[in-house]
Amino acid sequence: MTTEPGSREEVAALRRRLEAAAARDALRDASDEALERATIERQPLGRALGHLMRLVVEHTGASMAFVTTFDESSAVREFVWPVGTKWPFSDLIYDGDLGRESVYHQDGWTILGQPLDVAGECYGKAALSFESEPAESRLEEARSLLGVWCEEIDNYLAAIALARKKHQVTGELSEALKDPLLDRGIRRAIEVLQDNVELDDLLLAYRHEDEIDGRTLGYKIVQDTNLVHDSSVEPRGSDVDTFMRSHAPWVPDGKDADVPGYFGITKYREDVLISGVKDQTLVGRLIVTTRRGEFTTFDRDLIERFVDYLRQRIVDFNREWKYLSRCFSQPVVARLLAEEDYVSRFLAPREKDVAIVYCDISGFTRLSERVLKEPALIGKLIDTWSERVVDIIWQTGGVFDKMVGDCVIGLWGPPFFEWSPQETCTRALDAAIRIRDHSRNLGHDPAWPQLKSLEPPIGVSTGLNYASLFVGLFGPDDAFTGFSSGMNNAARLQGVALRDEILCMDGLAETVGEPERFGALREAVVKNVSHPLRFRPLLSS
Repeated sequence: MTTEPGSREEVAALRRRLEAAAARDALRDASDEALERATIERQPLGRALGHLMRLVVEHTGASMAFVTTFDESSAVREFVWPVGTKWPFSDLIYDGDLGRESVYHQDGWTILGQPLDVAGECYGKAALSFESEPAESRLEEARSLLGVWCEEIDNYLAAIALARKKHQVTGELSEALKDPLLDRGIRRAIEVLQDNVELDDLLLAYRHEDEIDGRTLGYKIVQDTNLVHDSSVEPRGSDVDTFMRSHAPWVPDGKDADVPGYFGITKYREDVLISGVKDQTLVGRLIVTTRRGEFTTFDRDLIERFVDYLRQRIVDFNREWKYLSRCFSQPVVARLLAEEDYVSRFLAPREKDVAIVYCDISGFTRLSERVLKEPALIGKLIDTWSERVVDIIWQTGGVFDKMVGDCVIGLWGPPFFEWSPQETCTRALDAAIRIRDHSRNLGHDPAWPQLKSLEPPIGVSTGLNYASLFVGLFGPDDAFTGFSSGMNNAARLQGVALRDEILCMDGLAETVGEPERFGALREAVVKNVSHPLRFRPLLSS
């Protein structure tokens, strides 16, 4: 039978549709208000869902409401309304039936269920239970209302899922950059970023905060999603490596467009990596691009987290670099930091044969009181002299142990102990000769007219030994040094040496293996040493 236009049946059907639409709007508005309040008050998921389940129960006439989904910590949880009751139909939830059918009958109850859909993925399930089987019209209305309610839940859970994803990725970025090897950690963090952000190009450059000439420059360059240049493996002298190091000032000043242009990058997002709060220093720059033209809010948040974690990791690396640079040359520092367990492998205290040099400015007290006089000049001379002395120690492969007054102490052998005894001692002897010559030349330096007419001229006294040392990191400040009677003998021998005299313990002279370079064997009785020191002077060279 066809319903006449304007008939009672048609009017009733229209009224039902309007009432159903109004019921859906009412539930939607109430849910929106509850979710807005939950957002403003930063309610936990359980509390927010409690308010929402109460609403759907009230609007549908159901007895109970049930939701299972992921909470803020990514754990699967069950939520039931009324609070404190137990959902008796868990078998229908966990066997997946609710994902295929929406209505069930069990023990006189009617269960209406629907999966929760977040970005096309099942994010849980929601269900209502009725104590008896509702009329078909009422069941259909409840199903419609449940659909509206689930849409509201889906949107709310989508925001939680996004926050959960962001938290997960930031955790992965943080974990990657905890890698003890900086280069490996950065590569892993870039891979995490690429897995979660639509990056096409990435250009990262970073350096030690006190260095600007490119020696410590590191870089990672991704093009068309592939890591194509990496400072840790890029051959020195290659076109890209030469270009990047010659543009090292680009890292701190941030104004050189030639660098991104060199790699065909024109439109990009740029971030800087800053060290320090009061005295800020730029230690790196990051450039990223996407074919989409713009990064999403999610993308930008992850990039910012990447920059934050990377900045802190580089600051930590620079602090480690600066600490090691007190004793070791830059190539040695770079080699140590490229080893995952460098402290235990190379710096932990151990007993080893080491070549030792003690070198002291001769007549320094007289020089200070009669010639330089001013404390500022005395300090300047020590700085000038010792800076070059330490450079000589490093250039010959040695370790700067410490400076005691105007005496510099150097060690050869640590930290890798990869030379023969002869080469170790020869390197130490070469350093002693170069330090002596450097000290002599200060008297001819135009920057030091005070030393020009000094009689006798400025010079140094030097003692060398090759002995077993317990050498490594010691003390509360982890100073790299050594201890043994052989160390003490080197110090005592330096006290015996005259101006510009280089005295070598007999064992070191024998290890060098060139007897023609040394004078006759001599002995000296010194304080606090039970046996006389046996040594040979280095003949003039």
